[in-house]
Amino acid sequence: MTKQRIAIFDLDETLTKKGTWGRFVTGTLRGKPLKWIPFLTSSLFSQARYMLRFGPREHVKENMMRWTLSGKTRSELEALAADFADREVNEGLRLRAKTMIEQHRANGDRIIIASAAVDLVVGPIAHRLDISEIVCTKMAYLADDRLSGKLGGMNCYGANKLLMVRAYLEQEAKFKRGQAHITMYSDSRSDLDIMRWADVGIAVNPSPRLAAVTEKYGFEVQDWNQETDQEAGQEANKD
Repeated sequence: MTKQRIAIFDLDETLTKKGTWGRFVTGTLRGKPLKWIPFLTSSLFSQARYMLRFGPREHVKENMMRWTLSGKTRSELEALAADFADREVNEGLRLRAKTMIEQHRANGDRIIIASAAVDLVVGPIAHRLDISEIVCTKMAYLADDRLSGKLGGMNCYGANKLLMVRAYLEQEAKFKRGQAHITMYSDSRSDLDIMRWADVGIAVNPSPRLAAVTEKYGFEVQDWNQETDQEAGQEANKD
């Protein structure tokens, strides 16, 4: 039996050159100088608590939301996210990101983005990359369709990302892990669990912490900021 081939891409600093969430929320503060001090104070405090293991990581996201996005309607947020996604896909992707996606698409592989970033940001970026399947952190809305300032479920980070991806795939009766070949692309050691679970783990411009264990776990290392000779030749032929 032919195995189903699945390519899973992390988003922040794998497909993109920089993280998306922090840049998205701080972008909403342009022209609002009075909000910067409470935003930075709250964000740094929650980040310190997380680093010292006094609070969960999701509190960092929730504190950032509280001072930037809370109370906005879904339509207002989607408009902001659409503008951000346009800029990100046009200017913020790693050089080889689209090439790698298209290689998997040409092979008939199933393509999924799995990200700790929130659905508000991941969804429109995935849509512009013609990727319909995403697994990510969800935001919660109130009855009047305004953002609550809380997450709508698990933070799709670390061990949670593997749990959420498995739950997403296993909801389909036809999915059988032994009948699937899964490739996971990531830059971060926080994705170690899901990279080890995959058949192939590929470290994309890895962080120092991930780079330190690539040999141990047999992960391939790729530089997506540089075109391969073959890709450069293909671009030259198009001209």
